[in-house]
Amino acid sequence: MKDSTNEDGTMSINPEDVFIAIFAIMFGASHGGTAAGFGPDMGKAGAAAERVFKIIECPSTIDAIAINSETNKIRIDPSKVEGRIEFKDVWFRYPTRKEDFVLRGLNITVNPNESVALVGESGCGKSTFVNLLMRFYDPDHGQILLDGKDIKDINLHDLRNAISLVMQEPIIFNYSILENILYGKSDAKNSEVYEATTIANANEFIEKGDFVALDDSAQGLVSAMKENEVRIVEMIGKEKYDEECEILNKFVEFEKGNGAFQYVEGAVDTRPDNLKDMELSKGFKTQCGIKGGKLSGGQK
Repeated sequence: MKDSTNEDGTMSINPEDVFIAIFAIMFGASHGGTAAGFGPDMGKAGAAAERVFKIIECPSTIDAIAINSETNKIRIDPSKVEGRIEFKDVWFRYPTRKEDFVLRGLNITVNPNESVALVGESGCGKSTFVNLLMRFYDPDHGQILLDGKDIKDINLHDLRNAISLVMQEPIIFNYSILENILYGKSDAKNSEVYEATTIANANEFIEKGDFVALDDSAQGLVSAMKENEVRIVEMIGKEKYDEECEILNKFVEFEKGNGAFQYVEGAVDTRPDNLKDMELSKGFKTQCGIKGGKLSGGQK
């Protein structure tokens, strides 16, 4: 603030500077109060971040990556597994609920080629049975045997390759049907893929292209335009077709800027040509949509 001293010793102040000072105090106090309101949130964020990093940095007791370096584990050939499963006096409680045992001395034997249904109310241990068999967790006490071998002594990748798990809500990625199937076996031949879809009774709707909905994302529409280019050009002409594609491509860039998932054709299927031993129908290239949105529950 500029000021000056008069000859009689009094101060003269510029009125403009007074208004500047008043507004500075008012706005400073206002923004200071607003900033102070974030104090509790910053404390909560710091505490939450500490808990998150503590979980991330906590070493896993069952490390699926480090297990490859453990040469003392038993290697098994999934094609030669008979499938005899035994739970011997298995006790288990989840790490987050140490006070409550889910399984208390479970003894059960499942013989090869035998179908077993686990029935019970929610929380009685049906999913826990599968989680332990896949070694997502280890029991607190007791043994789980596969063909007479303790699953703790079996190479983890071999164990999980020998067991197929179908979840209640299937996880479908926004890639093609073929690529979603290849997640189960990345080096499968086309004939193996076709055999798998035949066993699952999925060939009928895949080959017919009988899907419940159109992927209405801009990228999905661009893909549909390219797949049906010949028919669309016959209907609206090449110039109009190119114009529509250009508009859709702008929307694709807009979605990308907003963080929308962008699938890339062939990103998953990196197999050599010798594994593509048969021609698959066009339906196998159909994008499944986000969370399998183009498929019905049964198709998933």
